[in-house]
Amino acid sequence: MRTKRIQFKEFSDEELFFEVKLDNHHAFEELYRRYFYRILNDAFKRLRDRDQSEELIQELFVNIWLKRHQIMVAKTFDAYLHTSLRNAVISFFRKNDKVAEYPANYTEQEDKQATYEEIAYNDLKTAYDQSISDLPEKCRIAYELFESGMSIQEIANTTNVSPKTIESHLLKARNTIRQQLRDFSAASSFTFMISLLEQTFDLI
Repeated sequence: MRTKRIQFKEFSDEELFFEVKLDNHHAFEELYRRYFYRILNDAFKRLRDRDQSEELIQELFVNIWLKRHQIMVAKTFDAYLHTSLRNAVISFFRKNDKVAEYPANYTEQEDKQATYEEIAYNDLKTAYDQSISDLPEKCRIAYELFESGMSIQEIANTTNVSPKTIESHLLKARNTIRQQLRDFSAASSFTFMISLLEQTFDLI
């Protein structure tokens, strides 16, 4: 089971969604991990409310899972997801009688920002990946295994070291990555997204 989760990281979005339509929840988890923070950042830009943004994105993914057999992705999963997000935001404004707050040129603004946001997101991902690559080897291995879904005890068994040592490696990895992302955020517009990424480190 663990091996399947690791392999899914190499799948394209479309390959993952094909697996989702076959009721593979591990593939769904990978799509969720791949896109959650990215579209949450987009939702927050529109709603300017963290709790409402998180709730909207959670509902969006729940609906994707529940309607997985009916959903037809015409182009790419990324395009489908952003179209779904746009529709969800419109629905939110209408349902909450906030139509006046909804920008009339939403689609136009979104198109203009798309290239910039893609570049900014790719820069963030590059910074994140680089921070992992820069870790000492033992810390990096422990962190990557933890990210793949293994527990501290499982990592300890796999690497033949004590759980306490693994905890130490993960703590060092967390602090190093967090600091590098903070340095990156000082020169980017992804402060909110990075703060969300940091919350995941608190689960270690």
